[in-house]
Amino acid sequence: MAYKLYTDKIEKFEAKIQLEGASVKDAKARLVVESQDFDLMFHGKINGDGVVSIPVKRLKGLIEEDTKGTIKLEVIAEDVYFVPWESDFEVEQSKKVTVEIKSQSNEKVISEKKTSVKVISQTEPTITEKEHVINLLKLLIKESINLKNLKVKRNKLNNIVAEYIQDNPIKTEHRPAIIEKVVKVLEKRK
Repeated sequence: MAYKLYTDKIEKFEAKIQLEGASVKDAKARLVVESQDFDLMFHGKINGDGVVSIPVKRLKGLIEEDTKGTIKLEVIAEDVYFVPWESDFEVEQSKKVTVEIKSQSNEKVISEKKTSVKVISQTEPTITEKEHVINLLKLLIKESINLKNLKVKRNKLNNIVAEYIQDNPIKTEHRPAIIEKVVKVLEKRK
């Protein structure tokens, strides 16, 4: 399995070594990254217990993602060169975002702004006061209602007026004038 190096993350390479016949105290350690186009070298330290610690800086700008090659630990002790560890490496990012498009339509989305019209009140052809008076008088005459029998047929009168207003709305402010004119005509028809 290849050793991973990251373009966007600081790493710390650690390993434990044992030296025989040489002192760890004066030994030096370095990590060498070799690719087809270039080599990088990172220097580290070896403590008294033989633990190698080498900081590996972010490689962004130094190595492209997907670069592959060989990485090796080099130890130099008392003028003797050792390569105690070697591996293949590959470079990648530690943080990635992957996008998967579920579907794509070739059709263009059409967005239209439509002007809407809201009808607040429906205006029907208005009936003039004179026409209201004539229509009401026709209904009253048909039912034989006049000023003399008005008290007796008041329920019938109320029903006729209520039905007429329901079918032919009359503005509240016009009602007194229409009733007054209906009464005047009924007075003349004795």
